[in-house]
Amino acid sequence: MSVIDADPDGDTSTREAIMLATFQALCTHGYAGTSISRIAEEFPKSKSLLYYHYEDKEELLSDFLAHLLDQLESELHDDVDEAPLERLETLLDLLAPHDPSEERIRFFQATMEMRAQAPHEPAYREQFQRTDDLVITVFVDAIEDGIADGTFRDVDAERIAEFILTSLYGTLDRSVLLEDPERLENLRDELDRYIEETLLADD
Repeated sequence: MSVIDADPDGDTSTREAIMLATFQALCTHGYAGTSISRIAEEFPKSKSLLYYHYEDKEELLSDFLAHLLDQLESELHDDVDEAPLERLETLLDLLAPHDPSEERIRFFQATMEMRAQAPHEPAYREQFQRTDDLVITVFVDAIEDGIADGTFRDVDAERIAEFILTSLYGTLDRSVLLEDPERLENLRDELDRYIEETLLADD
């Protein structure tokens, strides 16, 4: 999942400023510790604007997830002309970057805590399902294109995509549960190795 990219001191819209404030609150306090009031503390504009647009934390965070998905779709759309392997690497850079910053790790942990609430929050569940569907589609399309041009071996693209996504979420979940961010730092190396050994065609 992409990270909010905005400047709170720049010419941002009210919604962009709210999304950035939400991101900062989640990084600082985690899901459980994030509240409307704590998001308001990060919001550089009039606090009444925040309360005008959102009634509660769940409504705001659902909109935040939708905003992240819009960003992810936009970034992936910009990369449709890349070679298949580069498209895979671009998606992995977004979902499992090399040497993630401490802020990125805290954000991943917060989103996994939100994912755990999805069975009880239909709005969260909808956004996470849309994100998973998008990621799987991008993975499958890139792998199938790579098979067609000889970059990748003739594999079951959907099975590989599901395995990569499941590995990603499993590692993120264990990192949150065990409070072990090193697992996140090692994840990308393992995914790169898996792609090299499983996907890349022999020269």
